[in-house]
Amino acid sequence: MRCLMCEKELGYGSLTDILFGDDPLCHACRVKWKKKRIRFMFEGHLLRSSYVYNEAFSSCLIRYKELGDEALKDAFLYEDKNWFRHTYRGYTPVLMPSTKEKEEARGFSHLARMFECTGKETLSPFVKLSDRTQKGRTRAERLAMSVNIGLKEGAVLPDKIVLCDDVITTGSTLRGALKALEGYTGKIEIYTVSATSLWFR
Repeated sequence: MRCLMCEKELGYGSLTDILFGDDPLCHACRVKWKKKRIRFMFEGHLLRSSYVYNEAFSSCLIRYKELGDEALKDAFLYEDKNWFRHTYRGYTPVLMPSTKEKEEARGFSHLARMFECTGKETLSPFVKLSDRTQKGRTRAERLAMSVNIGLKEGAVLPDKIVLCDDVITTGSTLRGALKALEGYTGKIEIYTVSATSLWFR
């Protein structure tokens, strides 16, 4: 088996490769991701994250999301899937929405596939109210897009949910989800696989 990023043979680069050879990434590619357990309050809710959003993480995410390399689905939560199950015991992961255009082009729900390895059943109750994307927009434009998310008609949510996304940049997507949840009386926490350095300076 080869590393899904650099294509180096797995299991020969280091002791880590030998002991944990089911990682889709080799040790050399893995250590380029900056592991950092981050936690802070976001709009009154506890947000946790596992990685700093850096070039190595971004490259892998782009290859997975934008180029449709579905085989990379287990790379993102590989190190923290057991931690995620323990930390969010009793919580249902609720996934942030993609635009209909992106989902159709990709051919799969990138977050649903990403969180499969946790073994937890996920929900996708949100919908983008338009197909406007954040890519290429200014920070102010992204922040203004927080009104772009709504709940699907008839959506039913359990008493404890954790809002899940791949990265928090401006936070507009999560703000939109929280706005759509106004009136929800259950407990909300937030998890993003990565966070930009803006959030922990």
